[in-house]
Amino acid sequence: MSRIKAVFFDAGGTLFRPHPSVGHVYAGLARKYGCDASAEWVDRRFRAQWRRRNGLEFLKNTDEGEEKAWWSRLVRAVFGRRMSEETFRPYFEELYDLFAQPKTWRLFPDALPTLKKLKKRGVPVGIVSNWDSRLFELCRGLGVAPWVDFILASAVVGSVKPHPGIFQKALKLAGVRPSEAIHVGDSFREDYCGATRAGLKAVWLCRAGGGSRRAACIGSLADVGEMMS
Repeated sequence: MSRIKAVFFDAGGTLFRPHPSVGHVYAGLARKYGCDASAEWVDRRFRAQWRRRNGLEFLKNTDEGEEKAWWSRLVRAVFGRRMSEETFRPYFEELYDLFAQPKTWRLFPDALPTLKKLKKRGVPVGIVSNWDSRLFELCRGLGVAPWVDFILASAVVGSVKPHPGIFQKALKLAGVRPSEAIHVGDSFREDYCGATRAGLKAVWLCRAGGGSRRAACIGSLADVGEMMS
């Protein structure tokens, strides 16, 4: 680890998470519009639609209108016949705005202390995330932005993890070679495999335990600071 000169972090599931969950937020707002659906039902439907679209894989080099249309199609598929088109339109407008607001998210307790520790040491730190353009304002609102040197959102960069393009962009911004950077994230495929295939060091964040012999695993972001000591 003595050769590491820069650290990159994933965003969702690594630095922060939806609160209490995607399903709870979707379902809670849906009740306001007369649609009664449980958080568990929404979560299942959301995960299925997310997998069907390979996450944000096809959302690249888009403007805000295209991003919003993409999310509208996904959310519409989640609710299906449970919500009329007339009801869905105002519901989605409010939901889309809600997920751009810090109050819908919670930082993990180890996030800011780790970022601050690295910043104090003068280590270049970046966020490398599969996300749309709302990520920048969200990071500012959550107090993350002052502690990182750059933020890369896949929809803006035009490259989606695990593809190497977004990692290469991060390396260029940090001014380091692949072997001099480490990436930390909670997705084995997107974060660990994507980073290692691009030549970076990587650790897989497994907050709930149950990691894998296939990857270097940590249970907390605090471990990153210890690794850099």
